[in-house]
Amino acid sequence: MKNLVASFLIAGMGLSMVLSIGTAGAQEVYPSRPVTVIVPFQAGHGVDLMGRALASEFSKITGQAFPIVNREGAAATIGFASLAAAKPDGYTVAISPNTPLTIAPHVIKNLAYTLDSFVPVCQSFENVMALFVGSASPYKTYQELASAVKSQSGKFSWASSGVGSVPHLSASAWLATAGLDAVHVPFRGEPQILPQLISNEITFAAASISGMAGKGVRPLAVFAEQRHFAYPDVPTMAELGHAAGVPGLNGMFAPRGTPEAVLASLEKTCAEVTSSESFRSAAARLNQRVSFLGRKDFDKRLRADFDDKAKLIKQLNIKAE
Repeated sequence: MKNLVASFLIAGMGLSMVLSIGTAGAQEVYPSRPVTVIVPFQAGHGVDLMGRALASEFSKITGQAFPIVNREGAAATIGFASLAAAKPDGYTVAISPNTPLTIAPHVIKNLAYTLDSFVPVCQSFENVMALFVGSASPYKTYQELASAVKSQSGKFSWASSGVGSVPHLSASAWLATAGLDAVHVPFRGEPQILPQLISNEITFAAASISGMAGKGVRPLAVFAEQRHFAYPDVPTMAELGHAAGVPGLNGMFAPRGTPEAVLASLEKTCAEVTSSESFRSAAARLNQRVSFLGRKDFDKRLRADFDDKAKLIKQLNIKAE
């Protein structure tokens, strides 16, 4: 009788273990519920639109919703402070450019995070910048604009979407190396720049191709090594003999401490998404360049950019505020 009871007990324990393992296994399927996606810019911004396209494809592949939450402000650092405080379980991620990670630490004091607070899951696209004038501007080419700025040093004004932004640093480096001087006027964003540029209140602007193309402006040079598909006849700064600049390096980020299995799943899905025809079509419509990098390579690129931006900001004498 004792042996029979023992057998039942052992069998029961075994069944309990199997059920426990099965339940644990079910819990480990990722994602098993919606994943919140922080976009640290306002709705309708170029990064927001690309973030929505990326999130939509993630949802199609995984079968779970990836709802966007816009937490803009303070050069995208508010959104990343929120991500840093999130539980590292894979159910809160961000889609963003490199700005709050590789630039903001050098120009904003007392941030609530560091570069090491996050894991770069994947790079998904590059947001390329260009030098623009209004369509009614008398300057038809880069050479005409550069010649005018040089002949009237300090008389012209130019715009960017804020001190320390990718377009601001790209144009500032160009002006410095070209020996040109013009007055910088920072704006909240590209929608605020457009009317001033179109009316010629601002002589020129450094801004994203995705935010400016087809909106009454003329590109004179692209801050890149290679020409952009939206403007195949417009020369690059590299062709013109100047520093090409680095585009906005956009991708997905997770809080440090997110489980390896979750990170691997997100990275794999990101590779599928960026190779899909629907995502590539969306990127083409938004004038964005699809460019996938996995975790290791994206992390390496961001760390190199962090060091490069530190040097550039020091050279340009931009002080942390």
